[in-house]
Amino acid sequence: MSTSDGRAGASRSLRHVWRIEDRRNDVLSAVMTFVLGWLLIEVGLVGLVRAPFVVEPGAPWWRVALLAAGCLLILVKRAHPVLALLGGVLVTAVDLWWGGSLAITLVLWDLLYAAALWSGPRARAWLWGVAVTVAVVGSVAAGEAARDVRQFVYVALQLGAVLLVPMWWATNVRTKSELAELADERADLAAREAEAAARTAELERQRAHDLERIAELDRHEAVRAERSAMARDLHDVIASHLSTIAIHSGAALAHPPDAAQDRAALEQVRASAVASLDEMRSMILLLRTEGRRDGAGSLDAVAAPGRLAGLDTLLDAARATTAVTLDDPDGVAGSALPAAADQALFRIAQEAVTNALKHAPGSPVTVRLARDGAAVVLEVHDDGARGTAAPVDGPLSAGTGLLTMRERADGLGGALAAGPGPGGGWTVRARVPVGEHATVTEDA
Repeated sequence: MSTSDGRAGASRSLRHVWRIEDRRNDVLSAVMTFVLGWLLIEVGLVGLVRAPFVVEPGAPWWRVALLAAGCLLILVKRAHPVLALLGGVLVTAVDLWWGGSLAITLVLWDLLYAAALWSGPRARAWLWGVAVTVAVVGSVAAGEAARDVRQFVYVALQLGAVLLVPMWWATNVRTKSELAELADERADLAAREAEAAARTAELERQRAHDLERIAELDRHEAVRAERSAMARDLHDVIASHLSTIAIHSGAALAHPPDAAQDRAALEQVRASAVASLDEMRSMILLLRTEGRRDGAGSLDAVAAPGRLAGLDTLLDAARATTAVTLDDPDGVAGSALPAAADQALFRIAQEAVTNALKHAPGSPVTVRLARDGAAVVLEVHDDGARGTAAPVDGPLSAGTGLLTMRERADGLGGALAAGPGPGGGWTVRARVPVGEHATVTEDA
């Protein structure tokens, strides 16, 4: 059950309690009015009006019966305030015919208060009009009949106290009640709005959590795909080296013993074995590094493993958008490199070129490859000029470009730096160790 349903149920229960309390109050009011009126009749507060039409009732108990009829009207004043007041006017008219009494005046006063408090707007307007008219006409008539201003004021005060004061009091009570109800409605509306806002915030938090979870699953899937591709690379390289070992050892065994040839075969077998171990060690190191860091910044999923031999294909695709220059004086792209370093350099170049096309569309891009001892230095630079070409959405666009490139370089013991170039634009520079057995595969 929602909070609003609970609040509605509590409100219904409270209204039921209020109705029972109201009925008790009406019964108590009728009983108290009857008792007080009876006492007033018994002490002789009757015959308040002196006029020719006044007649005495046949017996004193007629006044008590008339008072009882008026008190019965008090019991229905809440449900039918106007009808109860009309009945009270009739009772008051009979009482005035008998000379009037203070007891019936109390009944009329109570019924006027109830009608002004619980009747509708139109009924209240008519009630005020009739009451004011009766008070004014009655005062003027009394003053004219007595030819005395004092009589006019005296009657006006009496009629005002009997007719207008209870209505004025009821109007004030009604106004305060309406203001209190309005405040309650505003508080309830504010509570509902706060509840709706809290529910919306909870939905937004849940949506953000779901999106974060989906992104996390995507990152894990990308890592698994990348590591699968790297495992295929490792398999191909190791299989090639093992095939070389098998071929050379088989050739040595197939010929008669020859010390020179056998030594050359053993040297070749050792070189291939050492190269295989280097390839395996570097690739496993990179896989373990990515396995530890896949929560911080995952690699991007690709359809096939990237190698520097395919760098020209990557740059040709970028040349459809802007001018791309490859500067490779040492022929690094065409040389045999360890599988892990080869793949890392290709992915760094791919991400750096993609970022250049996205963040500086139309700007010329220069890709440089060079050897630095036992390492390869890759540098991708754009001049930062804003062109008119539309940005290129490369395959690596997960929003973790710099982090991914830095992890690739760090995983192989290298380093990566990125920032504004000395002459403007943006430069990405990666240094990746390739080891001393970089050309073993070529010899094999």
